[in-house]
Amino acid sequence: MRIQTKVKGSDDSLYSSSEMSDGERVIFYLIGQCLAAKENGIIVIDEPEIHLHKSVQAPLWREIQKLRADCLFVYLTHDVDFAVSLQESEKIWLQAYDGQNWEWDLVESVDGLPEELLVEILGSRKPIVFIEGENGSFDTSLYRSLLSDFLVIPRGSCTQVIESTKALKSSPQLHHLNVYGIIDRDRRVDAEISSLEAKGVFTLQVAEVENLFCTKELLAIVSKRLSRNEEDDFNAVVKFVINRLSSELENQISLRTVGEIKFRLNMFDDNTKGAENLYIALTTLTENIDVSEIYQENKALFEGIIETSDYNKLLKTYNRKSLSSQIGVHLGLKGGELPEFVVRIAKTDAVNELRNTLKPYFGNFANLMA
Repeated sequence: MRIQTKVKGSDDSLYSSSEMSDGERVIFYLIGQCLAAKENGIIVIDEPEIHLHKSVQAPLWREIQKLRADCLFVYLTHDVDFAVSLQESEKIWLQAYDGQNWEWDLVESVDGLPEELLVEILGSRKPIVFIEGENGSFDTSLYRSLLSDFLVIPRGSCTQVIESTKALKSSPQLHHLNVYGIIDRDRRVDAEISSLEAKGVFTLQVAEVENLFCTKELLAIVSKRLSRNEEDDFNAVVKFVINRLSSELENQISLRTVGEIKFRLNMFDDNTKGAENLYIALTTLTENIDVSEIYQENKALFEGIIETSDYNKLLKTYNRKSLSSQIGVHLGLKGGELPEFVVRIAKTDAVNELRNTLKPYFGNFANLMA
């Protein structure tokens, strides 16, 4: 049988099947096979996404399913995007095969976790680590290089990291997975950090992940790579950062004080019942929050850092996301170039050196790193 094709709405001449692209031939083959299938049959499609552009995969199969509504369609795919694009379909997770028997399970939804993320996690044999941030950012790229033995998944905010970690750990279907979260230290007090760690969420030993790009040990690696004087570069960075902190001292003290007050207010016992008991509980809680004392403690903390030029403590307490982009000029780089430079290093054989250098800044999570 001879097949000729013409693009709809085009005046171009006909062309034969031998001139078709692989994708075009696949489309006609699949449509033909499905239309010719027996009535009320089961149609199994292996790799339905092959040779097809993502934009046409789901629409094509939806139309074919409409034409053969009498049949049951079974898709075998490794493509996460395709699997979740057919939202009305049941998802089956093939866990293992011993040569004779399949081990499988229906994919059940997990509250607070998008289906595409759940399917991606199910297909991974690596431990899971949720992090703050977004795909494509320098900090996410650094995480993925340093934690190559983990499936690193950015979840945006720290709240989403905490909730996603909790959701996976509480899912009976995913009990076999090792799931962790890593968040910025921000302005968290030790009690909050310990509480989170008990739930599998670890806190960096720097205020923000961006501060990893600013650590003394990492800056030494960068200076060495650029054939510069490591000590001179570091001293210039310390001077700049101390001056930067000094210029916004009041703001940093206030923000840290607010963070601690919020944490203490969150300790309100929400199981309290009755108007009088609620009033007593709230009054007792607020009376034990000495704002002046908290403020003075934080003031002394930051002033001590400035006075002693304690760089490590500064990175642990100073929240300023733009810091890593600002200090590159003191190493001979352009503004904003330092994070990109470090990520490039992390994609070379030097990644092990970087990993060992930054391990101490991962706190207790370092025990899980290679």
